[in-house]
Amino acid sequence: DVDARRADALVAIARAALADPTLPTRHGQRPHIALTVSLDTVLGLDDAPGELAGYGPVPASLARTLAADGQWRRFLTEPATGRLLDAGRTTYRPPAALANYIVARDRTCRFPTCGRPAARCHLDHTVPYDAGGPTSRTNLGALCARHHRLKHEAGWTLVRHDDESCTWTSPTGRSYHVPLPSYGPDP
Repeated sequence: DVDARRADALVAIARAALADPTLPTRHGQRPHIALTVSLDTVLGLDDAPGELAGYGPVPASLARTLAADGQWRRFLTEPATGRLLDAGRTTYRPPAALANYIVARDRTCRFPTCGRPAARCHLDHTVPYDAGGPTSRTNLGALCARHHRLKHEAGWTLVRHDDESCTWTSPTGRSYHVPLPSYGPDP
């Protein structure tokens, strides 16, 4: 069929263009198509629509077709709110929603007494990514460049707690507890 051959030719042209190493990147990523779809839809257990970034909802059948030949990235969300909880192990850089959450949560560098705004800090993996640390809200925190270097080069250690506070330990063994900043009135 002529239409099928035209579609195949278009796909071949697009793949060749996307494989060009001189193609510019944005935020460290090459051009891509982003489809958000539930696992139940991909598996054919329901027909909930997918969401094509920059376009909008697409029927479940098209979402399954697009997902069949794609590179997958897992994002774990809270079912009730849709809030991003974890970007998995396939990405070092946190997606925008997770980065925004960390900046809003931490407000400033998490080193004791540092007031550098979190928006001007690095987003550090407490357990290093290359050592198996996930890109998740429980393993990321805002650290200014100076304190990021202290953690990695000067023998300081950082432990994050379930309540999202953290404890820093100096090379001499002295510990400093840093509570999570509060948005509410002072108690």
